[in-house]
Amino acid sequence: MHGSRRVVIFCLLTTVLPSILILSSLYLRNSRYADVMYKVSDSDVIQIHKGQSSIFCAEHSITMNTTFNAFQMSGKPQLSKNRRHISLRKSMLLPDDTLEYWGFYLFAGATVELKACSRYEGSKILVVKGDKILDTCGILEGDKYKNDPLKIKKHGHVSVTLETPSHINETQKAASAKLRNLYKKEMIDKVKEKTSENFDRIKRDTLNPSLHNPNTVLDTGVNHGGNAINKSADLDDMSVSSFENSLHECYQDNILMNDYFPFSIHCNNTKYLEVTTTLKVVHDVTHDGYYYYIFYSDNDFVVNDIHAIFDIYKPIFHYSNMSDSKVCLNKTMCTFNVEMFSDELVIVEIPTLDGLKNDDEASILVSVCHPRMSIYIFFPVSVLLFILLFAFL
Repeated sequence: MHGSRRVVIFCLLTTVLPSILILSSLYLRNSRYADVMYKVSDSDVIQIHKGQSSIFCAEHSITMNTTFNAFQMSGKPQLSKNRRHISLRKSMLLPDDTLEYWGFYLFAGATVELKACSRYEGSKILVVKGDKILDTCGILEGDKYKNDPLKIKKHGHVSVTLETPSHINETQKAASAKLRNLYKKEMIDKVKEKTSENFDRIKRDTLNPSLHNPNTVLDTGVNHGGNAINKSADLDDMSVSSFENSLHECYQDNILMNDYFPFSIHCNNTKYLEVTTTLKVVHDVTHDGYYYYIFYSDNDFVVNDIHAIFDIYKPIFHYSNMSDSKVCLNKTMCTFNVEMFSDELVIVEIPTLDGLKNDDEASILVSVCHPRMSIYIFFPVSVLLFILLFAFL
């Protein structure tokens, strides 16, 4: 090569190509395989792909502010015959024509036992099978549907036992009516307080936009939502609402059950359910899927006080024939060696502490790829070699 062509080739090989190599290494280290943060909750089981590579990562470490279990393995674990018990205690304030739901991903073989009560009449429970994100058909936004009531189809997935406590009688019903006006103001204040707390929590959650969704979710915790915390009660509205018909229109054949449950003026907290059975729902799961327990109230006079206890028995994953170096139990930090060209990934399991899931609590899990220096050293060394090699052209 002679003249201008030689100068152009020399510049390309000694400046442009080395620059590409240097920028590539910086991109891989600081972007493609940078630290990844996940928001996880009790009973989540996730498999981590993002930010990991068997070529560019020599080690994979995981840290979290609470304890977890982690396993390094190829493929996905299998379900075992053993089950774990998750107990949830929920208390809700529901104005008329509002709902609050609790959703779970349940494997076939799981069982859900639900006990619930309300302080005043008009509370109902709707159990539906849905998707990962519950489709509410615009109901939470206030959209209206046609008022034609649909026939509810009940499937064989749920058995319901209703037992009315002996102490609920006409005298207590009359007393319940007398307390409505007093309770009305009390409940409105509680709704406003709960709305303020949830607004502050949502505001805090939006301050950290760098959280990522897990790549592969093998099992999930609790999904919670509704419009009870966003809608104040209009206690003077005596008109007939199409709210329930809208729910039937939305879920149709996916409805597993829809029933009133008995009320009692003594239903003030979940402790009442420990000694008295007002409603018991037993759900034996026959197909994997997302199941949602929707609570709503049809009472124009009061904000209803509803309490529920979930006892969930879920099949657990089975991890067998694994060496100690690939298992990390009950730790806040774990580190795994990553073999070159290995297809092994890390599965993180968030245990349910003491069998109790606290409301809306979540932890931040940080996944770190420790660079494989033997690979990254290639980039600066190759730059020097290119400069030396093509300097004599």
